[in-house]
Amino acid sequence: MIEIHKTGGGTLTYHEARHRYEFDGEKIDHSVSSISSCYPLNFGIASGWASKLIREELIKSEIPLTFDSADAKAEWAKELCKAPARFTLDAGSTGTICHKYVEDLGHGLEPELHEDIAIARCQQALGDWFKANIAEVLHVERRLYSPKWKIAGTCDMVAKLRSGQVHVLDWKGVTDLKAGLKAGHVGQLAAYRAMLQEAGEEIDGTTLVRFSRKTGEIDPVTFTHYEEDLAAFEAALHLARYKPKATVF
Repeated sequence: MIEIHKTGGGTLTYHEARHRYEFDGEKIDHSVSSISSCYPLNFGIASGWASKLIREELIKSEIPLTFDSADAKAEWAKELCKAPARFTLDAGSTGTICHKYVEDLGHGLEPELHEDIAIARCQQALGDWFKANIAEVLHVERRLYSPKWKIAGTCDMVAKLRSGQVHVLDWKGVTDLKAGLKAGHVGQLAAYRAMLQEAGEEIDGTTLVRFSRKTGEIDPVTFTHYEEDLAAFEAALHLARYKPKATVF
């Protein structure tokens, strides 16, 4: 499916199948979400997390006493090491299903809960938060373009809260609510707020609605350091576009 939007003094085109944005026929080099992956990361966290999943998979697996060949042994080890990828795939599926549920609520629908109890628990909790805190949904899956930055993106929702403030909202499923916030998630919301304001809309704040994929517990976080968050996002944008240049002697 291809979407066409008039915005930013031109035409923004979104190709859903390729998750690709174009502005006036030219491919946009970066989206908000791709820039959010350019923040500095602690590589030890990612490797430690992967090692933990592989270790857990090894503990619960039935380890063969013998292997028919070296290739069979290597294949067994390779399958074991796919634990992080399988976890990410399952987590992404749950997040997508829950995201669609909230999206349907934003469109005024009454979607049914998923047959999987764990997913349904998350949907129910998100639905309860939605009904308790949102007075009016202004935009769902809003496509945005920034003439200033020359980037595009899609924000989950813009809504008027019962407090009277208008917030950009994002929904994120997480493994552990006690884990620290990801800078990229904070940056995404700051960028969406800036892009909406660039388009002439009044935005009072941003809220990340985190939920535990395991328990369904909700942990909404409202960010109050907009200028600082926006400066960090712009720095990440520079990193995304940065290409080292060598001097030939």
